[in-house]
Amino acid sequence: MKIDFIIVSGILVILCFIPFILLPFLVNTKRKNLRKKFKEEALSLSLNITFKLIWNTNIAGIDILKKQFLFVQEPDSNFFIHNVDLTKINQVKILPHYDQCNSHNKSVKNLTRVDLEFYEYNTEVPLTVNLFNYAHNYTQDYEIKNAEKLVMELQKYLNTRTILKQTA
Repeated sequence: MKIDFIIVSGILVILCFIPFILLPFLVNTKRKNLRKKFKEEALSLSLNITFKLIWNTNIAGIDILKKQFLFVQEPDSNFFIHNVDLTKINQVKILPHYDQCNSHNKSVKNLTRVDLEFYEYNTEVPLTVNLFNYAHNYTQDYEIKNAEKLVMELQKYLNTRTILKQTA
């Protein structure tokens, strides 16, 4: 009787710890796939990434010498890849989108999207890179802070044209 109880208890303890062992393993394989894809894209574009920012399902990197921005995102099983030439860009902006909803008679703002807008010199239509979309990824991992950090780093490498005033 005691042996049966010990065996059943042992099996239940093992079953309780299996998710704690398997879930980190599965998450690490997804991150490895994302990093592998990022390396492949950087090699195919012959970029030497000197600044890299990794969060959630995103990897952003900047090649300082060539002034190229590479962004790889894996919201589902497919990858979104964006490559932006920073020599053609003069301004970068963060564009957060919020959704207003009521919870317990209080108005609550929920983050639904975070976009980066790259403005070229003589165009009014920006190039938009989506950093976060609630429809694809439900977990928010400091999305606005990471976007601000990325914009601060990108602004270091933008080409700014000086405007000279004519005198006389």
